[in-house]
Amino acid sequence: MGRETGKEHKGSPVPPAVSRRGFVLGSAAAAATASAATVLSLDGCGSTSASAELTQGVQAQFPDAQVEYLAVASSQVERHTNMTTLDSADYLAEVHSFELPLGSLVYQSSDTQALVVAPGASSQSLIRFGFVAFESGSFTPALGQALGSSEDYVIYDARASALALAWVECNMVHGQWRVYATPLENGTASEQALQQAQLLDEGEGSYSPPQLAVAGRKIYWNVMPDPNGPASSEDSYLKAAEFSSTRSGASAEPWTVYTSHGRMITNPLVSGDVLTFVPRVDTDAVYYQLTSLDIATDAVQHIAILPPSVRVSDAVWLDSGFAFGIEGNYDYAEGLSLFGSYQQLGEGQYLYINKAPVSALVQVKQHSFVKSTKNVLGLDTSAGTAIIVDTPQDCVAYGDILAGSGVQNRLVVYTTVTSRIGQEKGTCRVRVFDHH
Repeated sequence: MGRETGKEHKGSPVPPAVSRRGFVLGSAAAAATASAATVLSLDGCGSTSASAELTQGVQAQFPDAQVEYLAVASSQVERHTNMTTLDSADYLAEVHSFELPLGSLVYQSSDTQALVVAPGASSQSLIRFGFVAFESGSFTPALGQALGSSEDYVIYDARASALALAWVECNMVHGQWRVYATPLENGTASEQALQQAQLLDEGEGSYSPPQLAVAGRKIYWNVMPDPNGPASSEDSYLKAAEFSSTRSGASAEPWTVYTSHGRMITNPLVSGDVLTFVPRVDTDAVYYQLTSLDIATDAVQHIAILPPSVRVSDAVWLDSGFAFGIEGNYDYAEGLSLFGSYQQLGEGQYLYINKAPVSALVQVKQHSFVKSTKNVLGLDTSAGTAIIVDTPQDCVAYGDILAGSGVQNRLVVYTTVTSRIGQEKGTCRVRVFDHH
């Protein structure tokens, strides 16, 4: 388990069926120093001796990383419901608001723009993507259909930074997938650059379509076995490629950053100069580890081992540590036993938000923003206060969705606004807030 020193050859297998969790289509939505893996033999009971042995074994594999086992007592956890609610207008100013096509998914890619994955115009172009500038609110289409559309590929997912763009194309019938990427100049890519985008990876068979993260000129994607396929017990890989410049035609050589002996969980997420992902711990029993690495070097910095079999829906590194969502209840996990979102606060303390985790937390200055049932909440743990971001009039019941993740300089949210008199259908309303 850990960093691979050689370059990874393209051609990982892929599944015959696509099953990305949370996929919405037009309806609204390592550096490890060990030269060989060490498999730890544990009984999975979560006892003190077992967790100590587990932590020591992982620390031996990553001697330069901070490694901890999350044995969290209930007394270490503070509920967000105990916070005092303040007026959000004292902290947030809405500086931009605009409309996008109904069914758009918005991914904050910088302080000035976002990548928009929107419904396509035909059965051969189910999904398209482009960019929206916060200042103008104008949507600039980038790619209207998959590069492999003549082979029955469709655009499946996309992510971007201010300097690079990556997307996944899938043949939904045969389960084949391809990962493409291109550098961005001034936050955009020419039609020629998109048509000549580099093919970073491809595959078919028993592996799920990759999940993406982009930081600067660097692209990350994971290759994981389909949990219901014949390769379900095979290794997973976190891969990367980096463009040497933002000029059109720049190339990137892929490599394997991290190998997990077992299926990883969650999307890799960027937060500043840190990438967070969640591989399996290299043991006989089932443990997952929240893992952050330095994007500049791919060196693993922090590892937090979850109690046995506890799964998270998302994880991201914030200023005070990991923030993560747990979708189920685990009676034996003590302070982490309930579904909801958790944030490490330092000195062994945690914030618990008892709302079903929908997306990763966003940190803007002192506030940690989390998606609640309808509203987005901003929590200031140092002051013990909370703010509620009001939703637009006529928005749907699920309310605002966070467009970003991790540490950001501004808050971006979006929702679906229902039809009004004179309108044939609703729209996607995007709002941008600056923090006082």
